[in-house]
Amino acid sequence: MSTPAISAFFAPVVNTPEHIRLAEELGFDTAWVYDSPLLYSDPFITLARAAERTERIRLGVGLIVPGLRTPVATAAAVRTLTGLASGRVTVAVGAGFTGRFTLGLGPVSLGRLQDEVSALRALLAGESALHPEGGHEVLPIPVPGAEGDLRVPFYVSCRGTKTQALAGRIGDGAMTGIFYPGGLGVLKAGIGADIPLCVHAVGSVADDGEPLDSPRLVAAAGPVVAVAFHAFAEQPWRLENVDAELREQAEGYVASVSADFPERRYQQLHRGHLVEIVLPQDREVATAANIARFSFTGTAAALRERAQDLAADGVAELAVQPGGDIPAELRRLAGALIHEV
Repeated sequence: MSTPAISAFFAPVVNTPEHIRLAEELGFDTAWVYDSPLLYSDPFITLARAAERTERIRLGVGLIVPGLRTPVATAAAVRTLTGLASGRVTVAVGAGFTGRFTLGLGPVSLGRLQDEVSALRALLAGESALHPEGGHEVLPIPVPGAEGDLRVPFYVSCRGTKTQALAGRIGDGAMTGIFYPGGLGVLKAGIGADIPLCVHAVGSVADDGEPLDSPRLVAAAGPVVAVAFHAFAEQPWRLENVDAELREQAEGYVASVSADFPERRYQQLHRGHLVEIVLPQDREVATAANIARFSFTGTAAALRERAQDLAADGVAELAVQPGGDIPAELRRLAGALIHEV
């Protein structure tokens, strides 16, 4: 049976360029990093440092969020990165989660998301685009010798039916998380058969007989459970399609963090996003059942089977984020999903 391309996802921190070098050595297809400026380092600087350490692996920014910088500034950063890693750059654009929520803002509109992709495409093609402040046209002024291959694929992050349709209309690819009520086959059908789907997951390879709530697996996969509950707090509509037991657990979680952080909850909630468990409430929900539900964690054989199921649902790329001891976890994931050792 076929499997998706296997990639790695990272939070951009000081050691990430070296982790990307290791990911290339281990055979991962793409190295993706976040763009969330109040939480992490700059993604373009991180990938530029990684470009100097690598030759083959693709380098992806996911997700660019409209409003964190102007399209002009983003296009300049992309041009710089293509000059260092020509033909290896991918950009994913999304409405925003922590990149917006940590600012006390909600996701951007679909119209603004579409405008961002259109402006970036135009600027990288040397064409004019409307500047978001003032609405006047701006034309890039090329710097000879500073650019690589500017034919950069643009992925669109999608979850709901409207963003799925948008990804199908304007995206070179689509991106989503691994947990999707109803299954990823439903989401893929909403995007369309011709648009490759990249799924971002966080997880680890369990040893035979190792419980999913072992200290190592909680360190590696527990943070994504925390983020699922952060999403329930920020976007209560996500609870509409979950079972009664999870809804009750989430409602108790939201009440607890709201009581602890009556002011600026939007910043306190997201500390350690997908990297570590910070809040005591997050540790309480990082149970074996929730790690199984929200993460890509299991034995090597189980993960290989799950990857095959994802391919059958139309997933073209599986980007797994390692946690805890990142070099060790990268090696475990490569052994299970790439080299099958």
